Amino acid sequence: MKYSNPHLQNNLPRSLWGSETLDGKKVFLVAGEASGDQHGSEWVKNIKSQFPECQLVCWGGDKMESAGAKLLSHYRDRNIMGLIEVLKNLKKIRGFMAQAQNDIERERPDKIVFIDNPGFNLPLAKFAHNLGIEVHWYIAPKAWAWNTRRIKTMKRVIDHLYVIFPFEVAFFEKYGMPSIYVGNPTLQSVRDYRESKPALQSSEKTIALLPGSRPAEVSNLLPSFIKAIQLKEGSNVNVVVAGAPSLSREFYENVLQKSQLSADVVFNETFKLLHTAAQTGGYALVASGTATLETALFGCPQLVAYKVSPLMYFLGKHVFGIKHVSLVNILLKRDAVQELLQDVSPERLKQGIDDIGINSGVSIAQELETIFNS
Repeated sequence: MKYSNPHLQNNLPRSLWGSETLDGKKVFLVAGEASGDQHGSEWVKNIKSQFPECQLVCWGGDKMESAGAKLLSHYRDRNIMGLIEVLKNLKKIRGFMAQAQNDIERERPDKIVFIDNPGFNLPLAKFAHNLGIEVHWYIAPKAWAWNTRRIKTMKRVIDHLYVIFPFEVAFFEKYGMPSIYVGNPTLQSVRDYRESKPALQSSEKTIALLPGSRPAEVSNLLPSFIKAIQLKEGSNVNVVVAGAPSLSREFYENVLQKSQLSADVVFNETFKLLHTAAQTGGYALVASGTATLETALFGCPQLVAYKVSPLMYFLGKHVFGIKHVSLVNILLKRDAVQELLQDVSPERLKQGIDDIGINSGVSIAQELETIFNS
């Protein structure tokens, strides 16, 4: 699906380099997952279009490479998420960090752009800052939702911060950190899709399953999602899984086969799927993340479900005081969409589906549009 963000195209270049030219200079971009690769590709195309002699290198993915950056490391090789997984793979993660530091030190870019992924990128930004490299950050860590302690480090190591929610400018200003609102890529992508007046994928009721983008997420959630739909709807219903670009079709087939289940899996058609579900009286089961915002902006009713390790759940709830995990509820500061955490059994999910407000999707989408237009 084509991604377009005119805010990125129109605003960021001026704030990124002012009146200076990037021709003959080097920019290093760092993205850690599929969405970051998508955003990073827009940065690459944008810089290339204005400064064809700028050298671009990246830690990213296929899209950044196709746009014209030299790919040094692919995010698929670093697909680790969750406290337990991180602890299990500490040696490997330290190796990734050392490799990234070596690449930055060897390349010695004039500027470096970090895209989201603060757990890995913030320590790396500190390293780059200590080398005297100008540090840019796109998609700020959600310090307004949790862990404001990060802001102290951000102020020290980030030279230019670009935020994607209007209220973030005032939030970071309270802490003495200037930032620039450059539009929201998810909102703009949904608007672009809607303006293309897409035809419906199906006229029958469609249920969209978005079980995440990492192997552990999909393995944990997808079987329960499908079994819950079977309990609720029976077997004669159009159920479609949105495949993550970081995972192969074979991976999904293996997950389904192990649970003796079947479902259609589509790739690069998430927006078409959500549009169809919303227009046919369907709904979506969604893992926590940006997908919850995408689903809401399409006016599609949803149930958010997620499961983490008991330790991670305890820390999030009792140490960091996290009240919501879905971006929709965080933005609206209320329980706009139902969240099921930890207990993601088919029976519990079926109960959650029973409580979905089928007519709630449109009003939630309107509320979110108001936030972005404020």
